[in-house]
Amino acid sequence: MDVQLLLALFSGIIIIGLAFYAGLLIKRIKLQKITQAKVETEKAQQVILKKKQRNDNICESIRFIARATAQKQCNVSEASIRLSVLLETLLVEPKIEIDHRYPAISALFENIKEFATHAERKQMDKKRLKKQDKQRQVFEDKFEDAIIKEAQLLENFSI
Repeated sequence: MDVQLLLALFSGIIIIGLAFYAGLLIKRIKLQKITQAKVETEKAQQVILKKKQRNDNICESIRFIARATAQKQCNVSEASIRLSVLLETLLVEPKIEIDHRYPAISALFENIKEFATHAERKQMDKKRLKKQDKQRQVFEDKFEDAIIKEAQLLENFSI
C-alpha cells in the first residue's frame, strides 16, 4: 500500500474517533444543561414554597394577634408593635404601606417603639419607668378605639 493512503486512512480513523468523542461530549453537555435546569427549577419552586409557608405563618400570627386585640385580650401597645413588625416582614411586592392601611397601629408603634422593653425595663429607675408608662398610657388612650377597629379588619387578613 501506498504510504499516503495509509496516512489518509489513519488520519480518517483519528478524525472519526475525535468526531465521535466530540459528539459524546456535546451530548453530556446537553444532558448537564437539562439536569441543571431541572435542579434550578426545583430550587426556585422550593424558594416559592418556603416563601409561601413563611407568609402563611405570618398571616396566621397577624390574625391571632388581631383577634386577641379586637377582643381586648391583648394590650394595644403590644399589638401595635407585633402587628407592625409582622406586616413589615411579609415577603410581598409591593410592600404593605402600614402607615396608610393601618394608620392607628402605625402611629402608636412610631410613638412607643423607642420605649424600653424586657431587660432594659428591669434596669430602669422607677421614676423614669413610671414616666414612660404614663406616656404609653396616653398614647394607648388616644389610639385604642382606632386600633381595635383596625384589628377587626386584620382578623381575616390574608395576602
